[in-house]
This record gives sequence, C-alpha cells and structure tokens, in this order.
Amino acid sequence: MPRPWVPVALRGLTGMAAQLPPGMRSRVNRFLGLINPDMGNIERDYPAWIRLYDRVDDDTRRGIVAEIVRMPDPPLISVLMPVFNPPPEHLLAAIHSVRDQLYPWWELCISDDASTDPAVVAVLREAATQDHRIKLLRRERNGHISAASNSALRLATGAFVALLDHDDILPPHALHEVAARIVDQPNVDIIYSDEDHIDDEGRRSHPYFKPDWNMELILGQNLISHLGVYRRALIEQIGGFRTGFEGSQDYDLALRMVAETRADRIAHIPKVLYHWRQGAADRTFSEAARDRCIQNGRQAISEFIARMQPDAKVQPATLVPGWTRVVYPVPSPAPLVSVIISCDGPGFSVPECIDRLLHRAGYPELELLIISGEANTPALPGTPATDPRVRRISDHDATGMTAAAAARGSLLLWLDPRLEPTDETWLSELVSQAVRPGVGAVGAKLLGPDGTICNAGIAVAGRDVAFTPFVGCQRARTGYFGHLQLARDVTAVSGQCLMLRREAFLAAGGFDEVLALTAFSDVDLCLKLAEMGQRIVWTPYAELRHRDAAPRQRAGSVRSTRTAAARMRQRWGQKLDSDPYWNPNLSLDRFEIALAFPPRTGASRSRPRPSPKPAGQTERMTVEEPVSKTWIGDEKRQAS
Repeated sequence: MPRPWVPVALRGLTGMAAQLPPGMRSRVNRFLGLINPDMGNIERDYPAWIRLYDRVDDDTRRGIVAEIVRMPDPPLISVLMPVFNPPPEHLLAAIHSVRDQLYPWWELCISDDASTDPAVVAVLREAATQDHRIKLLRRERNGHISAASNSALRLATGAFVALLDHDDILPPHALHEVAARIVDQPNVDIIYSDEDHIDDEGRRSHPYFKPDWNMELILGQNLISHLGVYRRALIEQIGGFRTGFEGSQDYDLALRMVAETRADRIAHIPKVLYHWRQGAADRTFSEAARDRCIQNGRQAISEFIARMQPDAKVQPATLVPGWTRVVYPVPSPAPLVSVIISCDGPGFSVPECIDRLLHRAGYPELELLIISGEANTPALPGTPATDPRVRRISDHDATGMTAAAAARGSLLLWLDPRLEPTDETWLSELVSQAVRPGVGAVGAKLLGPDGTICNAGIAVAGRDVAFTPFVGCQRARTGYFGHLQLARDVTAVSGQCLMLRREAFLAAGGFDEVLALTAFSDVDLCLKLAEMGQRIVWTPYAELRHRDAAPRQRAGSVRSTRTAAARMRQRWGQKLDSDPYWNPNLSLDRFEIALAFPPRTGASRSRPRPSPKPAGQTERMTVEEPVSKTWIGDEKRQAS
C-alpha cells in the first residue's frame, strides 16, 4: 500500500472494526496493530518479547516471595473496582487477577453500581464470601462510574489505592512492584506503570511503554492511565472522583492530584502491570462513548490549565484529534527575540535568510545577530545593511556567550540558517512555550528536504551519549502513541533550532567550548538547564525544513566525536546511562520504533533469559501464549 494511503486505511478499518462481532473485531484490531507504521515492529515482536522478559515463572515467584518476606512495613493497597453489568466471565477474571497477586497485603473494594444482571450479582456475592479481603457494597441506584468509584473509595482503608476496571486484569506481580516502589520512595503520591491490551483469548498486544513523569505529555493524553495508584489521603483531600467527567474520571483525578503534588513525588514503573481488555463482546463506556470521553478529558485539562494560565486555549491536537493541544498565548507586549545564526559553512544565502526572518517570520519583535569568523564575514547587502534589527558579530565565540551578551532580546533563538519554516506560526509557538515558568529550552520539529523527520527531540543513550528517535518518519505520522504530534518533555533539543531565556543561557555558562566544536553541545546545555530545575520542551507545532540535505546527526571527525563523548561521560556520568523520557523497554534505534532485546532495565524480576539472535537467525513466536483462563484454586492459593 502506498504510504500516504496507510493513515486513511487505518482509520477506515478502525471504524469498521467497531461494528464487527467481538471475535472478528479482535482479529481486525490485531491486524491493524501489525500494519500500523507508528508501532514499527513492536506488535510483531511483542509475543517473543513477553516470552523472554515478561513471564512470571516459578523462579520469578520464589524471588518475589523472598523480597516480600524481607519487606519492612509493607503497605496495604486498596484496589478500587466500580462494577456495572460486565460480562460475568470478565468480572470473574478481574477479581481472580487480584486474588492471585503474589503480594498479599491488599483489599479489593468493589462498588456494584446497581447491576441488573443476576449473574454479575452472583459472582460478586460469591467472591465476597471466598476472601475476607474483598469488600462489597451494592448501590441502590445507578450513579455511573464516578459515583460508584467514590463508593468504592469509602470502603478503602489502605494508604494507597489502585484503580482497576471491572473487566481488566492485573498480572500477578503488579501489586508487589507497586509496594516495592512505595517502600523505596515513601513520599510518593502517584505511581503509574506501562500497560498493554488483552483480548478474549488472553492474547496481549499494543504495549504502551511510557516515559517517566512528563508534565507536557500529560496535557496531551492521559499518561498515567493504567495502572494508576494514588495516595488515599490526597484523593480524599481533593474530594475524590468528580461526577460529570465519566469516561475520563481517572484523567480528571490524575490532573487534580498532579496540581497538589510535586514532580519528585510522581513515580513511573517501566513494566507492564496492567492488561486493558479490548475487543470484547460488550464495548466499554470509553469505547462506546468515545467522543464524550474525549470531551470530558479536555474539560479536565482546561480546568487544570486555568489554574496556571487562564488565557491558554485547549483544542484538539492537529493530526491526532483524539488527543489535546494546549495553545499558550504570547505575552503582551511581545518579548524581543534575538535570532542568532552563524554564516560559517556553505548551503544558504545570507540575503534570503535575512529576508525570511525579518519579513516572513510572522513575529515582529525580533533582531538578527549574524556571527562569523573574520576571514569570511559576509557583507550585508542592500537594506539589511542599514536595518537596525540586523547586526554582525565578527568574532566567533564557540560558547555563544559573546552573542548572548550582545543580544538585546530577553529570548535567544539559536538557528541554523539553512532551516526554512513551513508556516508563519513557528516563532510564536516557540516564544509561547519558552516564556512559561519552569521551561528551560524549547525545540522544534525539524524535517529533511524530503519532509521526513530529522529531529524530534534528543535522548541520552549511555555509550553513544545521545540519539535522535523517529528519524526518517513522515512528518504527518502520529509516532509511537502520538509522540510525534504532541508536545512533550525531552532530555534535549537540537541546537539547530533552540530557544531559551537569555538569563538562563548566561546562568548555564553557554555552550561548552570543546563540545561546540564537535558535537553534543546542545545536549550538554540542556542537561545543565535540567540541573538548574528547568524542563526541556519539544513542540511539533513549530516546524522547519532543511533547504538542502540535512546534516549528519552528530557532525565531526571520528576522533573529535570520541573526544566529545569522553568529555560528556566524564561530566555527566550515570545520567547518560538511561533517559527518563525514553522507556528502557524500547530500543535505541533512531530509524525504527522497536522493542529492546533485552530491556536495558526494568524487566520483571525473573531469572536471566538469553537475548534472541539477530532478526532472521532466531525463532520468533507467531502466536503469543495466551494468559491462562484457569485460575488458581483456593487450595493451591493457600498452599502458595
């Protein structure tokens, strides 16, 4: 299929699949996952990855039990489950997935929202009699999921509550991982994990390996979602779940919790601890009333944003309307932006570059500083030579401090002159992001001449210091779970288009002189800003294209690059070993979204497993082994 047709075909098949019988719908959804370019080879390789790194076998169980025995003061975790007429077999599977937890200190708080199916009522009553840790409350009147969740919350006595839908499944080690994180980080208020989908046959697919806490991304999508665990005292402090946000009540709860805590009290466990049922015979509320769920989620975002910036606008994300974009205003009066470009190197026209910035940038308050070595300082032609907004700096300073000191603007924009904006909103978008409190630097979506991605943020990567994911993707692609179309926090942005406050640049000491002559100067600067407590934001809504062939990702000779890498490792040490915004279960291949074989960290506690051989030399599972439908009986559970 021609590449431009793929998104249209996917949308059409997705809509068609929603109307099919459950078995056929499940097959179509699995097929869509396999051909989805934004998932790369993840769907194809996921069964093999599960078999190698995410199986809870006997050795794993023994290791977890040993850890539990040594755990000091293990916390009680209350699992909240609002229930309304799910398929009885799915409800039973959800309850058993809690009862089969290796971690024993839990309570399951079930609020039945006046279910009308006698089989559902029978399952609930039998479950409550079989295990004293299961608490059951039957509501007299249906109040929908928010009211039912609050009823379940009133049953809870644990310090932390975990949210579980009435037809989803927790893997047996889920609560142990949560408890271990609570013990390791006692001040934590919110914990979330990675998640995937599961069908009626027990087959797992569509894994979302999430970044660590990402303030920007949570405003575009419900990053916390499943498995979400919250400090009960804080939930009660903010008034629990709010009616009117049904379908996105957990998103609303998460945002209100975030508003009352700090980033260092939000923890991410990079493991799949939740299986979200999809493609069942009875569609969930989020499936059946998708538009209402999206609208309620967007309302929650609007109220969250209004606390900090009431004049910001919340609207559908441009190419992924199911998710959200926050449009921040440019201050009035608009701040002066000092655009700093270097004339060193071929491949651009000085007059054309000046004209493009001064007259076609769509932002009036700017000045242009042209820096170059004395030997090849260009003569400014015609009007620009007398335009007070254009100045020339002859002495090239690799640190950028000379240009920053000469700049009159409160904002600096380091810009490769070979980049050409694709529209006139790019500079306003960068300014609106850069002036926000807590934002240290902002970067743009950079395209090659053919329109494919050449930079969408930079991640650190241990031995190789840094890599740029999504290289070669089409500009309109969604990216892995929307990451190419949603603003998000990243470790670094490209120095080819980097905006920040002038005072922040000076406080950070500018670019490293040695690194600026080779590579990694942008990464180093962003790490220094992060060390100062600032966030680095990448936005897809500022887009620029290289007029000529895009430069290599990390320029410089092999020797100079090795020198720069050694300097980075000496300076930053273990901070280069893992990137908080790039999940350790994802590979470091910048051209392909793929799973890491093996994961760099975060694999389930289990015995070491061999890594598969390179593609083409290994046996791959074509069908994943389903999650067992036979649950552990009472006698076996007591023996365990």
